[in-house]
Amino acid sequence: MALEHKRASYFGNSFLGIFASTNNTHTLFPDEAPSTFVVKVCDALGTKEVRCSIGESNLDGVYVAMNSRGIILPYFSRKVAEKIGEATGLEVYASKEKMNAHGNNICANDKGGIINEHIHSAERKNMEDCLGVELVPMHLGPFTTVGSMCIANNRGFLAHYVATEEELKELGGIFKVEGMKGTANTGTGFVGVCMLANDRGYIVGDATTAFEMGRVEEALGFLG
Repeated sequence: MALEHKRASYFGNSFLGIFASTNNTHTLFPDEAPSTFVVKVCDALGTKEVRCSIGESNLDGVYVAMNSRGIILPYFSRKVAEKIGEATGLEVYASKEKMNAHGNNICANDKGGIINEHIHSAERKNMEDCLGVELVPMHLGPFTTVGSMCIANNRGFLAHYVATEEELKELGGIFKVEGMKGTANTGTGFVGVCMLANDRGYIVGDATTAFEMGRVEEALGFLG
């Protein structure tokens, strides 16, 4: 697929990870998402669309954390959780955690995950049960919103450029894949809000350069 077909924007906004969330089979989109955007994303990722608005907003990517085993939503979206569970066949957990921007606070593949170190331990355990992986509390550089700073699939991971070599090594042990540092959307280190990715493919914001896309492809295991 040509590079231009791996770029998109959401009503002109290049931060795709704010508005959608994905795993290997399904991508969650706001009810308002343009059909052209939905088709482009699903084609790039090889997924089925699920329309849902979390808290009557379009911030699905901010509120949702997911892997191929489960989906984490805020507690105020219990009715939406039922709809998503029926559509995907996955376990869905509506968390009562007050820090409910789960997409910003969690990054997980099907082998492991990381979580904002300020999340309550009891809620973390419930999230682990839903996703079927251990969630390791940590920060990257000075930041604790690790879901916004990292993106992982079962091939590799890409982390914010502030991550140290020690942190990259720790991430590799957690996700059980190799990864690297990088940026998207022309220099943005918060790569988790810039793109969507799974084991089948990826799609980045329109502002992402060809060089950055090469880094994404290498980090997420799409080269060779």
